Amino acid sequence: MEHVVFFPASDGSPAFRRLPSVEEAVRLVEHLRNVEGVDRVSVHALTEVPLAFRAYYRVELPAPPPPVSVAAAVAAPPVVEMMAPLPVEAADPAPLDAAHQVEAEPVPVEVQSAQLPAVDDEPEPVPPFMDLPVQGGEPDPVRIPSPSLGFFA
Repeated sequence: MEHVVFFPASDGSPAFRRLPSVEEAVRLVEHLRNVEGVDRVSVHALTEVPLAFRAYYRVELPAPPPPVSVAAAVAAPPVVEMMAPLPVEAADPAPLDAAHQVEAEPVPVEVQSAQLPAVDDEPEPVPPFMDLPVQGGEPDPVRIPSPSLGFFA
């Protein structure tokens, strides 16, 4: 079994040496201690770690669009102005007499703004990806329901 000896090099940087047996690793430690004066030494056995590979698919979601502030979306209600009525051309080009002319005044129209439900300023965080195991086989076909005709059906 292969072994590794870790020790500080002469310049103080970490160093190591791989050796084919524990006996040779012990001889190196003796040399480092007796000849080079190195006293901080460690010996580690190298054993192979069995590995297994599995195929999997990673699903990633795109980043959500930035949230729109509710205050900016409902900042001011829309203003609706009534315009003067457009002139209507009569089939008969003869002018109307003063008794038949009517002045139309604009009618005020009240517009109500919709109240939106309260929304937090910060959306819930979306995980960047999800690891899911893959089941074998093809996905089921998508079935689109036919539009409902209500009570006429």
